[in-house]
Amino acid sequence: MNSLDRLRLLFEEQINVMPIAENLLVFDQNSYREEMEKRNFQSAVVDVDGILMKFDIGDASPVPIPEDDIMPSETPLLIAFRMLIDKRRYFIEEDGKIAHIVTRTDLDKIPLRIGFFGMISLLETHLKELIRKYLPHWEQSISENRLNSARSLYEWKKGRKEEIDLVQCLQFGDLGSIFSKNQRFKKFDPEYSRDRFVKMMNDIGQLRDALAHSQGNLGFSWEEIDTIIRFIRIIIDAEDQVFGE
Repeated sequence: MNSLDRLRLLFEEQINVMPIAENLLVFDQNSYREEMEKRNFQSAVVDVDGILMKFDIGDASPVPIPEDDIMPSETPLLIAFRMLIDKRRYFIEEDGKIAHIVTRTDLDKIPLRIGFFGMISLLETHLKELIRKYLPHWEQSISENRLNSARSLYEWKKGRKEEIDLVQCLQFGDLGSIFSKNQRFKKFDPEYSRDRFVKMMNDIGQLRDALAHSQGNLGFSWEEIDTIIRFIRIIIDAEDQVFGE
């Protein structure tokens, strides 16, 4: 397992849903509607004669909690993200009892933002490794201005005694330019068009910048971010093929 594999394991498997889940409040059957309105809750768990039942806005009364409303506590965070796109909320068990709740509102919490940024960083690392392995003349694929910018950063980092190469000094946008040339992106998926690949790389760059600057509005819907994460996985999972110059 290399460093990229270890990072991917961290972001895709080892961080579970619990850092974004909330402790469950259980309401009394005589006051749950008032408590929900006070807290602006859309869902609640109600103690009905000692039995925990769920109530969602629009229901006539509390009903039993179905199995498909329960998310295992060990569910990887990025899988939980996709599940919450399809369904607004889940309950989470602890020691065999419903003890936590996670909703679509929780998707905007810091742990998931770290997960998104981590996946983008994995893509960046992966693409740079492909350049090192297969594209010895990659400098021809970006503008002279962008190349000079990378060289300036390289010299500055060398002056600080950092162990680094020129590829490491490329900006994220440079990677999109390099892999859009000569239709290299088709090595990831033959169905890609240049326009689609460039748009997705631009979107990833915009999301990366929004995450890095802790912007409240990331500029994309959860469905659009899910499409971005799927795109990243396709590239990382693509068979390692030789890229032509």
